Amino acid sequence: MIGITQRLEQNINYYEIRECLSIEWGQFLYNLDYIPLSYSKPIEKYKINGIIFSGGNDLSSLNQNTLSKIRDSYESTIIEYCAKNKIPIFGVCRGAQHLAYKFNSKLYSIDNHVNKNHRINFNNKTYEVNSFHSYCITKIGDSLEILATAEDDTIEAFKHKELPFFGIMWHIEREKSLSIPSIQLWDLFLKSIKDNK
Repeated sequence: MIGITQRLEQNINYYEIRECLSIEWGQFLYNLDYIPLSYSKPIEKYKINGIIFSGGNDLSSLNQNTLSKIRDSYESTIIEYCAKNKIPIFGVCRGAQHLAYKFNSKLYSIDNHVNKNHRINFNNKTYEVNSFHSYCITKIGDSLEILATAEDDTIEAFKHKELPFFGIMWHIEREKSLSIPSIQLWDLFLKSIKDNK
């Protein structure tokens, strides 16, 4: 079973905070057993073999708001739990940013990273992926390994050197057909789940 974190949204019409997951994730994970994780339930209560950190919201270190703080707190607890139990994590966009931040990487705001034709260097070849982020990773922490970079040398994909943690800055769930980098990194994540059982 794969757990996936959800974005948080404030609905002003009903004055409530909502947990949300893009319908694209349901389509992407259609053939897998997965469950959206609720902020009201501690991670220890779920029986999961892997976790996806989905996109949406900003890190509270980059944008101080209540929803970002709630999400950061919950996902930080998940990172600690997964590190202790060697449970794989696959961070997407904001999810990759959170993993990078927790392992001492540097992030900054950036322009020109919101378009559909974003070129990255992966395994010494150039590929196009989507890009919908306003913050980028400019320097990676010592415990992480760079797997892909953009043309401006910002970091687009990485993995942890010891833990089964992976991060990509593009949205794998929005690709109509998976790019080579997506296929290879997603396969690494799924293999890590299988090896951890």
